[in-house]
Amino acid sequence: MQRKQSFLWGGALVLTLSSAALAHVGITVYCPQVPDPSAMKIDGKDNDWGWLDPSFVTTPAECFTAGGETVAKSDYDFAYKSGWSPLPDNRFYFFYRVQDDTLIRHEDEPKRAWNDDCIQITFDADHSGGDFLGENLEQVHNATRFHMRVLPKPNEEVVFNSMTEYIDMPSLRWTEDMFEGKPTGKESIEVAWTLLPAGAADLSTNVSYTFEAAFAFYDLYGPTKAESKRHIFTADQVTHVGVRPLDADGCNADGNCGAKHQFYPLGSSTGQDQKGDQMPDYYMLPGEGGTAVESVTWGRIKSHLDQEVR
Repeated sequence: MQRKQSFLWGGALVLTLSSAALAHVGITVYCPQVPDPSAMKIDGKDNDWGWLDPSFVTTPAECFTAGGETVAKSDYDFAYKSGWSPLPDNRFYFFYRVQDDTLIRHEDEPKRAWNDDCIQITFDADHSGGDFLGENLEQVHNATRFHMRVLPKPNEEVVFNSMTEYIDMPSLRWTEDMFEGKPTGKESIEVAWTLLPAGAADLSTNVSYTFEAAFAFYDLYGPTKAESKRHIFTADQVTHVGVRPLDADGCNADGNCGAKHQFYPLGSSTGQDQKGDQMPDYYMLPGEGGTAVESVTWGRIKSHLDQEVR
């Protein structure tokens, strides 16, 4: 099954299955290998993503809203894409573009990042499932949840580890793109963003912005990097990734805003925010140039499905 739809880029290669087949939420997203990680420049621009077939791009056409509403393109329109790399680079690449009628960037407190326009992305690298709200250290170890926003203050993170909303452990913020005033780099997150028009700020209208990031995944998130276990990407591997765009246009007369539109991939569950096994399965396709229709790719997909059904 291949879908192609015209939006910002095109339709994502997503195969929706019965829940019995995958024993999770019933959606597999095929994530291609980055052909040359050294050519990927994390600068918020997508001119280094030309290798990716448009069939691997997700748009609102492949998503549902938590409230069941239909969202006009003039209100909020987005597209995102991803890829992975093996050792020695060993990272998950992500690019996101949005057009928004009004930019909401009210919150000074990173723990309330979800109340602004942002994108939430969750990782359960070892595909183990289980709770990860972050109410205790066991949940913190299991998986993680990040919120990404534009317009950070000087030396402020772009990608906030929201597991620290619930547990008082500041050292866990080594997982962000900035820690103790310094970039964390390839052992955590490299990220860049763009925002147009120039000078746009909170409540600016008709804006366009992007995020480009390369994430190191961890099977175990410890209080420090030294106490953590780095995830190793390989071809044909399955991991959990949950992407949730948040459009925060719902302001009241007092100026308080909240998530007006919350998007999730079709076939997935809103439970991906707190439970690893409610995230979509991401299947790591081998290095085939990002082409969605080569016979060897479909052979691997068929083999993967056969194994899941058994």
